[in-house]
Amino acid sequence: MAQIVPFIPSNTAFDPETINILSTAFESAWHRIETSNSPAARPAYAFAMREVVARHIIDMAQSGEREPIKLSESAVEFLAANYKD
Repeated sequence: MAQIVPFIPSNTAFDPETINILSTAFESAWHRIETSNSPAARPAYAFAMREVVARHIIDMAQSGEREPIKLSESAVEFLAANYKD
């Protein structure tokens, strides 16, 4: 479940509860991207785009956001707005 952990910078620490929240948000966001047939989910782009999504969620969490739905929706919106076909 903690697929976001590899993207957390080594100088950043979150408690286990926050890691679970971030992981839930990350998995939800990526699922939405995959099921939308977004070009970002194509195999050639998927790893890099997953990192973009993860880092956006982590950045929001570092600013204090802990609501999984907000984290997930913001990451999907960020990707859609900044990485177009």
